[in-house]
Amino acid sequence: MLMAAAFFTPCHAKKVKLTIDGTLSPAESRIYLIVNEDTDNAQLVPISDAKFSVTVEVDRNAFIRLNEWKEWPERSPFVLIPDSRHITINWNTGEIEGSELSKKLKKALDEIKQHSPEGFHIDVFSDDPAAWRSAQEQGNSMREMMLQEQRTIAKQTILDNKKSFICAWIVYCFPELMKGELEAMLDHMKPKWMNHPILKKKQQKN
Repeated sequence: MLMAAAFFTPCHAKKVKLTIDGTLSPAESRIYLIVNEDTDNAQLVPISDAKFSVTVEVDRNAFIRLNEWKEWPERSPFVLIPDSRHITINWNTGEIEGSELSKKLKKALDEIKQHSPEGFHIDVFSDDPAAWRSAQEQGNSMREMMLQEQRTIAKQTILDNKKSFICAWIVYCFPELMKGELEAMLDHMKPKWMNHPILKKKQQKN
């Protein structure tokens, strides 16, 4: 067992003790546990026979990220929320048991990632410059459509969960989606979760 403590949320937020366990892919030889993106204090989780179990004490509105890397939180396969005392994950299937908020957040994140324009391109099998220009225009149009679909998913998730701090993770990981309409919407809504530690930390860095 690994014990960890996190002290990030102001106003003396309530602490909860949570056990996280699960099954990993045999290829996973290293897993970090990161609370509220405090990567300086990321902890390696002990792994035995592709299984692990770890107990943490965190603020009840903490984000607990499990990942092979300290970087790239937007690519993390699991971001957990301590809304219960026991959460089980399966790295092979992507399933989460014991946390409804974690499952809700994962569903939204998976949909946003599914429409990512990153790496999208149109192959051109021609030496005709006009064909290349046409493909470039089509590619730009498709990438913009994919971005718009991501914005739509992010917006709907925020509207469906106005009072839930799970939205803070979406704002944190996908700031490019918040520009324009969504930024104006958040300015108007002024949700309390915009004061979440991960967003405060990001503002300080910027």
